Amino acid sequence: MRRAFTLIELLVVIAVVALLIGLLLPALSGAREAGRSANCLSNERQIFLVCRAYADENKGSSPALGVPYGTLPNWALVVQASMGITGETSAELFSERSALVCPSARALYGAQMQRTYAINATGHFGQPGDADNYDTAPASIHMDRVQRPGDFPLFVDSAPTFIPPPAPPPTRTASVLDFRIASHVTDRLGRPHVSKRGFHAVMLDGSAKPYTEVRPEWIEPLP
Repeated sequence: MRRAFTLIELLVVIAVVALLIGLLLPALSGAREAGRSANCLSNERQIFLVCRAYADENKGSSPALGVPYGTLPNWALVVQASMGITGETSAELFSERSALVCPSARALYGAQMQRTYAINATGHFGQPGDADNYDTAPASIHMDRVQRPGDFPLFVDSAPTFIPPPAPPPTRTASVLDFRIASHVTDRLGRPHVSKRGFHAVMLDGSAKPYTEVRPEWIEPLP
């Protein structure tokens, strides 16, 4: 006759299984985040290429940084239109599955996110010496005039934040960021990577990599 497990033996087995699960979960979580991180960097390279192609067709100027926020040629909508989505307005062009959404940000902020990146608008905020103001009229980066393009980001992860009306809906994080503005760095820069301490950036030369700190040179106004 086979002897049944005793209660002590069963508890030991359960404890061992629980221990193994506890040891494996961090590794599995790390593997998932590594995959999300790679996907995010790929997204940023894709949206860079879209804006670079747009600039090539528009005398070196990027799509609009801010206004018109809800219609073309706003940068995010230009990206969506380039992906084969039809329409001209945000209601028609934004979707939950697109290169505009970082998988880590989706896991952090919610599955309904439609945009989780911001464009670098440093130098286009309407401050003294700025050529334009992305909130009052269409403003663009003259991408061909940027010196040392590998030193300056074009897109970064961004965070949901309070923005005066007309503000983006909760499904879209901040879309514009000026590194000279302290509140933009603290409130608009997203950190969905490396235990909520890191963010990704794609530079104006198309290279993309992770960061944990804002670089001092990023406050330099873009042309």
